[in-house]
Amino acid sequence: MRTFYLMAAPLLAMAGATVAAAQSSNPSDTANIDTTEFELATGADYSVGSYGAATDTRVWSVPVEAKLRSGNFRIAASLPYVWIKGPGRVIGGVVVFDPASTTPVNSSGIGDLSVSSGYLLNRESGALPAFELGGTVKIPTAAAQIGTGEVDYSVQLSAFKTVAPGAMLFGSVGYSWLGSPAAYQLNNGITASGGINFKPSSQTDLGASVSYREPVATGLQSQAIIAPYLTQRVSNRFGITLYGLAGLNKASPRLGAGVRLSLFN
Repeated sequence: MRTFYLMAAPLLAMAGATVAAAQSSNPSDTANIDTTEFELATGADYSVGSYGAATDTRVWSVPVEAKLRSGNFRIAASLPYVWIKGPGRVIGGVVVFDPASTTPVNSSGIGDLSVSSGYLLNRESGALPAFELGGTVKIPTAAAQIGTGEVDYSVQLSAFKTVAPGAMLFGSVGYSWLGSPAAYQLNNGITASGGINFKPSSQTDLGASVSYREPVATGLQSQAIIAPYLTQRVSNRFGITLYGLAGLNKASPRLGAGVRLSLFN
């Protein structure tokens, strides 16, 4: 079995989770639950980190996303195009470093297709938060040097609670199963996130989220990032989301940022 040093969090998955948090409003709000909305989105994600190597690895991605929410149910799909430059490389959304190679990698190609869905179990009632049960499947569509060729799964339970007019706490806990290729072993693990969302107007959301995942391989640190965000509904048809991210340890990207442009039905 060829040896690789696995160094980073699932960057593309973290970016997607950050954008989802940025675009979230309480799903138990009557205005959200009693309507059907379709969204198409694209944008760009960027991250950089050394992950313990001598030089940085930089990752760019441009995703195409489709989302549908109808009543209590939502479904979404995302397919990115990925560029990577540095000693690491993205495999299944995880940056890995091959110690046998001293040549920086410059790779690009289609990433893995991610399909997620969720079902709202209840609306907020008194002190009881709204809960949503969701899951994600990563389908191995990535080009060589970018994907593992394996299927990944995850499930999570999310909670949303309004704590003051225009202020909402949100969080989730879940578990992910990572498919391991023949060359190296990836570990399954617990995932968690939490944050606060402020809504100063009906068209604006801003806040911050923290994301965590248990180590993706034996001997590594857990991964954690903090991500502030702003999302603005420009009109009934158009919206924009901006976010940044910073890693909280060496196993995470040092810095990152992204943008989403959304078209609604």
